[in-house]
Amino acid sequence: MSQNRRETQSGSALIEFALYFSLMAMLGMAAVSFGMAVQNSVVVADAAYAGAAYGANSTYNSVSTTAIQQVAVNAGPGVQNLTATATFWCTCSPGGSTVSCSSSCSGDQPMYYVQVTASATYPNFFHYGGLPATFTIQSTCTMPVD
Repeated sequence: MSQNRRETQSGSALIEFALYFSLMAMLGMAAVSFGMAVQNSVVVADAAYAGAAYGANSTYNSVSTTAIQQVAVNAGPGVQNLTATATFWCTCSPGGSTVSCSSSCSGDQPMYYVQVTASATYPNFFHYGGLPATFTIQSTCTMPVD
């Protein structure tokens, strides 16, 4: 091999390394970003469950939507912009139509249900064309009151 040909090959190896390294670095950062989004979605789901579990603990807790929402938000300390909404309703039979919680159901007490929806916005670290800058993670949990 001549000296000229050896020099051009060593330069092309450096260019190939730079291209592959850039691609691998981008894929690695995308994997980390995706992993963080999955972790946040698990925390949001846990927050909705924690709020619903608190509300389902007693009839008194189920009507205190502000306390339920605070329990849900406190259950996700590492998630930014975490919000929760809580609702409750009553039925006379499982899966039946909604009735007033103060009504009588053929002599029985109405069944209480509580539902918590937790949501958070998560920033997208990669701003590619067609991908939003942020996306919303949301989870809902419904439980009957004991």
